[in-house]
Amino acid sequence: MAAADITQEHGVLSAHSRHWLGQDRLRVYSMAALACYAAYFAIWFVRASVLKVEGVFPLGGDFLVFWSAAKLVLQGDPLAVYDVAVLHKLELATVPLVATTQGLLPWFYPPTFLPFVLPFGFLPYGLAVLVFFAVSVGCFLWVVSRIVPWRQAWLPCVAFPGIAVVMATGQNALLFAACAGLALTLLRSRPLAAGMLLALLTVKPQLVLMVPVALVCARAWKTLAAMAATSLVMTALALVVFGPESFAAFLHNAAFARSAVESGAVHLERMPTLFAMAKMLHGGAILAYGLQVIGAIAACAVVAYAWSRPCAFALQAAALLTASMLASPYLYDYDLAFLGLAIAWLATYGWRQEWLPGERELLILLWLLPLGGMLLIGRIGFQGMPIILLLALAHIARRIHLERTRNAEDNRVPARHGRGEQ
Repeated sequence: MAAADITQEHGVLSAHSRHWLGQDRLRVYSMAALACYAAYFAIWFVRASVLKVEGVFPLGGDFLVFWSAAKLVLQGDPLAVYDVAVLHKLELATVPLVATTQGLLPWFYPPTFLPFVLPFGFLPYGLAVLVFFAVSVGCFLWVVSRIVPWRQAWLPCVAFPGIAVVMATGQNALLFAACAGLALTLLRSRPLAAGMLLALLTVKPQLVLMVPVALVCARAWKTLAAMAATSLVMTALALVVFGPESFAAFLHNAAFARSAVESGAVHLERMPTLFAMAKMLHGGAILAYGLQVIGAIAACAVVAYAWSRPCAFALQAAALLTASMLASPYLYDYDLAFLGLAIAWLATYGWRQEWLPGERELLILLWLLPLGGMLLIGRIGFQGMPIILLLALAHIARRIHLERTRNAEDNRVPARHGRGEQ
């Protein structure tokens, strides 16, 4: 190894050792977080399932919607999935404590998602919840392990708050994040498989708005074609199996969800979007949409900047995942599970390169961000989570610029030496 390389590596290692967030402290913080999660879920389980406290929903959360929808399909009535009254009746019969909680649990997904929840309908509800959680967490951590190759990093990955938030809400964000992460890891080696995996994300279309932008800028035509073809096949199969009426019912429920968000009749403190930020500041729908469009344009610009020219794939993936969190006005804190993948790629890149000042502190903010909606935003009355996402996106763009500038300077050095020797 050259002396310069040794010096550079020594400098990086020294920077790692000097930083206040060393491996020992990171391990302690991660273990403390896991202990908090364990205590939280244990207390929740006792209150909901043992003491049966009124208003405390049993563990499983929104998964009750997925299981109930699967049961209705198995009963031969897929259209009833979009009937709020029919669906709610089955939810009440399955978990009677639903009656003591506020609000409804409707089905807002397109018919293309029904085949994926169908297997859970063959299981009893309690067992289905356990299987769902095990598969979700297992798939997510397996994909993260493909991004972060170091064994000592497993503890902060397991302690990522996004996992706890998804489990607390019973949502499917870990599965979608795992699907997106696996697709990105396969993008260069198996482009067709990557496209097919990305097509699965279209059942939650607000999460894939930036994906076609990245694929077009990268000229990944095979992946884009596979994604489009698989999406069309999924839609055609859903039309044949569930009928066109199911798509009409989906659009009706989607309109209901949009009106609820526009009126503010949702948990805005748990929506990390610029739209929610404007609404919490008592802005009108036009202002909120305008601010959201500006953020989406900025996100699109960073994705195009990252994917149109060569740079480290870790930065490209992190840019795409972070931008996807900023593009849609309809997003909840559990969707921030996608940030776990972005953090993994950014941390891997930062460890292999030289850390920038404040970079690890930014990663800590992103790591904690999924907890913001439940613990902080409602108390301070300001939706600041999208601002942190914008800061992260700006940091990624800066990282890409620095890398390209360094590579350009390195490429110019041999040419200058050549002219001097002549």
